[in-house]
Amino acid sequence: MKLKLTYIFTFIVVFCSNLKANEPLLDSAKLNYDKGNFEAAIQHYESILSKGLTSSNLHHNLGDAYYRNGEIGLSILNFEKAIKLDPSNEDAIFNLELANTKIMDKFDEVPEISFSSFLRGVNLVFSYESISIVGIILLITGAILFAFGKKENKNQFIKTARIFALIGIILTLWGWKQKSAIDNYKAGILIVQSSNVFSEPNPSSTLLFEIHEGTKLEIIDESNDWINVKAPNNTFGWIEKSALREI
Repeated sequence: MKLKLTYIFTFIVVFCSNLKANEPLLDSAKLNYDKGNFEAAIQHYESILSKGLTSSNLHHNLGDAYYRNGEIGLSILNFEKAIKLDPSNEDAIFNLELANTKIMDKFDEVPEISFSSFLRGVNLVFSYESISIVGIILLITGAILFAFGKKENKNQFIKTARIFALIGIILTLWGWKQKSAIDNYKAGILIVQSSNVFSEPNPSSTLLFEIHEGTKLEIIDESNDWINVKAPNNTFGWIEKSALREI
């Protein structure tokens, strides 16, 4: 236990040290953004991310800089990453909706009806971290109540403890299932102006359709330099890996 706490403490110290060391870059990025030097701001934000430091607000600010610089695909990519890290980031949600109005492709979306898509939707309201924490708290509370009830021979406490434990187990399992649904779902944003979608991972195969910058595609599979994707209208095809950046 002491070893684990040492690791956690070390991680916090290193993270805070790195954050402190990168404050000049953050200040410079904000200053350049305020002056309208969006390319310089982008370089500073990307430099911070390349060092392994990340946060919802950092991706949101980078997405905003890309949007102001007219790079819609990379803008949407970073807004999506910001929301993935923090589903309650209202600024990122608003700006993502605004950036999506700039996308050229307007698909007739086919809603995905599955338990996994339902869990991902729930995560936008109640994150799996929050659900898991509540579940663990209920389990601990149930264990305490059970121990107290046994010691004092109070059946009411024991019954309450069992209810708490049951709900705690359900919420913990739900949180785990919700996290699995998010981890197993992969999507990417088209970052080039346009790209062709083929029937096979081969430019000589049948051309299915053309997509444009900013379009969000679900990633199904990969093969060498190609990615099998699903478009919002439920059509499948292959595009070159370099055209897509995973969220």
